[in-house]
Amino acid sequence: MVSKPLESLLKDATIKAIDGISKRVSEAEQATEGAVGKLLKRWNKMETEEKEHVIGIVIATAGTAVAAITALRARSKPQRDAKAAAKKALKRLTGKA
Repeated sequence: MVSKPLESLLKDATIKAIDGISKRVSEAEQATEGAVGKLLKRWNKMETEEKEHVIGIVIATAGTAVAAITALRARSKPQRDAKAAAKKALKRLTGKA
């Protein structure tokens, strides 16, 4: 799992990035019926706590996906231990040496 300090930084950075994108998108683009327009409308209506919750789910999902992909790759290479490979990938993801 992603470490708490890193998770906090990722949440803050992601929320700021999406808020910035949302502010730059013109009113006309937000008014469209496309998926991005709907997503941005919903994002703008969310409270900060809701945004943090959504981003937390995204971060956890991404971390799990990285571990799963690494485990699948290690499984195809019998000489590698899947558990060790997943730990190594998560260390790279969290920036720990």
